[in-house]
Formats: sequence, structure tokens, C-alpha cells
Amino acid sequence: MNSMTMAESLLVMEKEALKFNYALLHDSNIIKMLVPFAKEKISNSGKSEIMEMVNREADKYKYTPAGKIRRELLKELANLYNIPERKYVTKRDVSDQCDRIIEAMYNQMKQTNKKFNSFLGNENQANKLEKIVKFQMYSLIDSISDKKISEQQMREIGDSLEDFLKGLPEAQQKHIAQKLGINNITSSTLQKLITANGTAVVFATIVQVAGFAFYTTLTSVVAGIFGLVGITLPFAVYVTLTSAVAVIANPLFFIPVLLLGGGGLLKWQNGKMKKAIAPVVLMQIMLASDQNQNAEWKELLYE
Repeated sequence: MNSMTMAESLLVMEKEALKFNYALLHDSNIIKMLVPFAKEKISNSGKSEIMEMVNREADKYKYTPAGKIRRELLKELANLYNIPERKYVTKRDVSDQCDRIIEAMYNQMKQTNKKFNSFLGNENQANKLEKIVKFQMYSLIDSISDKKISEQQMREIGDSLEDFLKGLPEAQQKHIAQKLGINNITSSTLQKLITANGTAVVFATIVQVAGFAFYTTLTSVVAGIFGLVGITLPFAVYVTLTSAVAVIANPLFFIPVLLLGGGGLLKWQNGKMKKAIAPVVLMQIMLASDQNQNAEWKELLYE
């Protein structure tokens, strides 16, 4: 996993995912999200008003060519870290720009995120891109560490984990079972482990061995714990967005901002939110990685 992998993943990313992630960075802001956030807090509909808002923004690009959205998404990520736009003549030009984005993102996270720095202490083997992506998975796990899980949810989690783990190569299954201290991977055994040790411990152990392959199952499980339906891959985005908007929605923050005309503060908070979202967007780009698909480089290269 490196900058060339990121470039190739961007080139095979499906248009729906491109639209969503571009709208997320380009069109979303905290003020737009306040009303959906408030509606979500008082509603038990089981759907995310914030994600619906992002999807409406994304729908504006349904007639925009996928190649243009790819270029604009790469430009949006670069602008976020004040990286000058480049002219892409060769594959290496695109890869180098991706490398600059990864480097800037990694350094910004190191400077501002204490949890990321703690995480880095245990990740000496991985490169910077792998560390960023893996940290997003651990952050997602952390988001459910204090959530109460019903019996029905526990059964669903156990079943999902069993299905995922039994789909792994036998060597990985044995390694995970050994690390978890169990002989057989079954839904019942996994449920007992979670009850005894907590979701964070069990999920983190699986991530250590299975890595990125666990992400889709993880997001589905976490969305279920939050009681939301229809949110799978972008769920890490949901967690990041709601955390950012919750700060602004707090009356202790929002009322003084209104009284003092704090446009500059809101602009700064928007930038902060987008830098929190950017690593999740990067992770979703990497999800598109598929060695069986041919990357159409002409969509990014200048002739």
C-alpha cells in the first residue's frame, strides 16, 4: 500500500463513492449540518439526517463525468493541506501528488491528534499510508467502546464476526483464534469473549491480523450498534461528522460565537472538521483498490 496504490484506487473508485466523498469535502460545512444534527437527535427513525444531507449534495454531481470528479477530489485533498496543484503528465506525477497528500496528512495528524501518536507507538512496521488507514479502523472501534449492546445486537455481532472470520485463509483463522485464546471460531464463543473483554479488545485483535479486509464487516457491525440502517462503508464518516458538529451545537460554544460574530472561528472549525474527515476519505479511496481492474490513467493525465 503506497502512493501509487492510492492513485490507482482513485482511478477505479465507483462514481457513487466519488460523488459522496467529493461532496463531503467540497460542499459540506458545519452550519449546513446543524439542522440535520438536531433532527437526528430528536428522531428515532433509524436513519442519519446528516448522511442524507451529504447524499443530497452529492446528487448535484450525477451528470458530472467521473474523470472530472476524480481530478477535483484530488485537488480538494491537496488544497486542504496547501499543496500546490500540479500538471499530471505521467503516472509518476499523480503518484507524487498522492505522496505529498499522504505526507501532509500524516504530519498534521501527528501534530494535532494525541490518540494517533499513541497508536504510532505500536505500528513500527507499517508505512505512513498504512498507519493512517489502520488508525481509522481503531478509531471506529473506539467509538463503540462505551456503547451498551442488546442481546439481539450481540447475536448479530457474533454471527457477523463468525461469517467474516471463517471466510479468511485457514492460517489467519488459526492466528486470530490463538490471539483471542479460543479453540473454535463460533458465534457463541465470540459473544462470550465480547461479554468478558469488551468489543474494543476483540475487534482490535481481529484488526491486528486481518487488517483492512475487516473494514466492511466492522462498519456494518458498528452501524448496527448505533441503531442506524443503510449506513455501511461511510459509517466512519458519520462518526467523524457528528463528533465535529456536536462541538458547534453545544450552546456554550455556539451562543458566544453568534454574539461575537465569530465567522472566522466557524471557518477555522470547518477547516478542522475537513481535516478530520480527510483521512476517512483517504480510507474510502483505498477501499476501491482492486488489482483485477485496469486504472484508466487518461482520466487524470493531461495530453
